[in-house]
Amino acid sequence: MINSAETRNFPQLTRIPLWVLAVFTLAVLAIDINNANGQSSAANPWVETLPEDVKGSILWQADHEEGTLDDWQASDSKYPGGGVFNTGEEAVKASATTKQAHAGRYSAEATITGAVRARHGNRAVRLMRWTDRPWDKGGDHLPKAAYYSTWMFFPRTYNPNKYSPWDPGDGGWWNVFQFKAHDNDDVSQPVWTLNVYHNDVSQKMQFYLYSVVNKPSGIYQTAAIPLPVGRWVHVEAYYRVNAGRGGEIVIWQDGKEILRGTQIRTAISKTKEYPIWGIGNYTDHIAGPHGEGRSTIYFDDCIISTERISAYK
Repeated sequence: MINSAETRNFPQLTRIPLWVLAVFTLAVLAIDINNANGQSSAANPWVETLPEDVKGSILWQADHEEGTLDDWQASDSKYPGGGVFNTGEEAVKASATTKQAHAGRYSAEATITGAVRARHGNRAVRLMRWTDRPWDKGGDHLPKAAYYSTWMFFPRTYNPNKYSPWDPGDGGWWNVFQFKAHDNDDVSQPVWTLNVYHNDVSQKMQFYLYSVVNKPSGIYQTAAIPLPVGRWVHVEAYYRVNAGRGGEIVIWQDGKEILRGTQIRTAISKTKEYPIWGIGNYTDHIAGPHGEGRSTIYFDDCIISTERISAYK
């Protein structure tokens, strides 16, 4: 039996209005749906500022607010449709962090060490997606034409350029955003990479595009816009897949178009015309204020959509 003192302290659940219970139930269902799609359960504070039709065009997103990299490689999925790929074992690190964040509390941190004059091979952190949600949760290939965007934070100026006499002949490269495709043997190969170059005159970093399957292989800025250091910069690409010469790629930096390629190859095999997208920190040589071999980039609020995001950033 419950005495009178206990009755006074017992929660009066029967007095909760039915409409409050209904709202609570809907909120729980929304969380379950978001988790089933491999997305963060909390609303992305930056995405919430976008127009409704733009938000409705989002196919996949990663805000890292769960404090992990599960947006990329859902831990509860056997076939997540993406993943985190490191090259260099303990010399590289990929993690969610509170050191920097574009919106919310967390971002993805990608750090490499030991990338010195190509002596130790490639060092890479790669965050990759090839489906809009996990395969075992109704996922599908990414569309033949879509927009891919992320916020990047460079904490300092880095220099990936290689110089004589130790340059092996490639001049240096630093891949931070890429598109891959499967070849006829079903092996994924890079098709276009957005690389960072150090302008030795201005002492600034800037973007250019490189492709191993296209001639000419590079697309460069005519009036280069430097990459900012110590603040977030928004990078977005429009990518249309075609294994012939009907492909297209456009790059925007903070909403301003900086690079464009048309009538190009954006896939390798005509029977596998679907894209693989990735961001990361990938090179075999890098130098910075604290010496050679180490670099860190932060990424946040990464989105794949059918509408351009940077027009509303």
